[in-house]
Formats: sequence, C-alpha cells, structure tokens
Amino acid sequence: MEFERINSFLESFAEDDKGGLNDIYKEAQENGVPVIRRNTKELMKLLILVAGPKRILEVGTAVGYSALVMKEAMEAACGRSENRNEMDGVGRTGGEIITIELDEDRAKEAEGNFEKILGSKDAIKLLRGDAYKVMKDMTVEEYGLFDMVFIDAAKGQYSGYFEEAMRLTKKGSIIICDNILSGGEILESHFLVEKRNRTIHDRMRSFLEEIKKDERIYTALLSVGDGMSVSVRLA
Repeated sequence: MEFERINSFLESFAEDDKGGLNDIYKEAQENGVPVIRRNTKELMKLLILVAGPKRILEVGTAVGYSALVMKEAMEAACGRSENRNEMDGVGRTGGEIITIELDEDRAKEAEGNFEKILGSKDAIKLLRGDAYKVMKDMTVEEYGLFDMVFIDAAKGQYSGYFEEAMRLTKKGSIIICDNILSGGEILESHFLVEKRNRTIHDRMRSFLEEIKKDERIYTALLSVGDGMSVSVRLA
C-alpha cells in the first residue's frame, strides 16, 4: 500500500488542537511554514505523557507550534503526577522548554504565539542563532541537563546536533529527530536523488546508521509523519 495513503488515513483520526493552538497550526499550513504533522504530534504527546520530562530542549522553533504542543503535554503530565501523588504530598511544579531558532522573523512570531497561548513570551525560552553554534555554546553549568531533546532543524546537520544533545542530556533522557525520511527521498539511491539534495540525503543515511550502531543509546526508527527516530540514553 502507498505510504502517504496510510499516513493520511491514520492522521484522519488525530484530534484537532483546541483554541489558539489550532489557529497557529492552520495559519502555518496556509503559509507553508513547516510544522510537525498531526500523527507526529500525537506520538510526541504520548512520549511526554509516559516519560514526564521536566526539561526539554527543542532544536528548530519555526513559529513555536511544536514547543506549545510539548508545553501542553508537559502540563498534562505534571497534573497527572500531582493527582497520583496527592496522598503523600509529592507534586511536580511544571516543566521548562528551551527552543532555538535562526530566522528572526519566525522567532518573533513564535514569541508572539507564546504570549498569545501562555500569557508571556518568556513562558518558553527562545534562543536565537544557528542551532549548532548555540548548542555548542550551551554549558551544563548554565543550562543544566535536559530530559528530552527534539531535533527538527537543518537535516544535513543532524549528526552534529545529536552529539551536542548527548552532551546536554543524561542516562534515561530521550532524543527525538523528526523528518528522517526527507519526504521519501531517503529511500532512493544517491544517484536517483536530485543533485542539489544529494549531500543531505547521504548525510541523513549516514546519521541513521550512526545512531543505530551507537551503543550509548537504544534507537527506534519510525515511519510516523515524515519519519522519526526515538533514542533513549543507556549511559
């Protein structure tokens, strides 16, 4: 069966976002801004609800849609944890998201969306600049360690992003990479891909081989949305 037909069928069951978040999604779709697909969103929310991360680093903000989706899921996970621990007085205080964006116009739009949905543009901390350079400059002393990293930026740089993500996480942390199928081009051989896309194609294939062989992590490669890798740090 055709992959896109299967994906579209499964996405038809995904719930719409509520209120302003749905407006952000629709506007991004209309303007051709890349945001996570509907079934990608559902898997992301599920992982957050199961793992309950307190600190998430996002590499690639765009207009802030995915950061807001993750924030919503973190609040739901925290609320569930507080209810479960109500009897012994143990609760969680909510989570923190730091996100990185290179494009200034999108960064401003993202902060506007944070303010619109969360009441403050600083409710999610946005760092500006080239994602790899920003990550290289992030020290554990200043930023601490993250429980989850979501990578959705320049596809040809995933290997570099991933190594920095490893440096900024700990045992048990989750590292997620989106769009690993590159719109299906990853399935093709090097010479069947358009010449201008061959470098990204080769780097992505190499990256997938790297993370599957890396003994520091356990990685599942999934065909959700435009493909996702989900890695858990074993050490």
